[in-house]
Amino acid sequence: MNLASDGVDLIATFRAKTGMAKTVRDLILEYGGLVRDEPGNRFFVVYTDASDNAAFAIAERYVDQAAFDAKLFGEAGKEFNVALGDLIEGSGSELQLAPSASKGVSGCARSPVWLP
Repeated sequence: MNLASDGVDLIATFRAKTGMAKTVRDLILEYGGLVRDEPGNRFFVVYTDASDNAAFAIAERYVDQAAFDAKLFGEAGKEFNVALGDLIEGSGSELQLAPSASKGVSGCARSPVWLP
């Protein structure tokens, strides 16, 4: 079975405004609970920098493009992005659709690997 094939992976990175790191963290964790319950979500993992709790990265995987689109255009995602927008630096998250380096490797783990 090829667990790494197909699917859509997304990495979002952003930085909380000064004094907003805890608020951003709480918002992400609440939203993450909703996303993880979506039928097409394989994982939603939140990372912070060990030396900078205002720097965030979120890694997400969806079973296919339709599942990703449902999340992307869903009401919860829109509400999350509006709320997050006022709390982070810049004009929004940096988003990267990230093809898996292990795509096509049979037996690859479903869990993400985050390299420092």
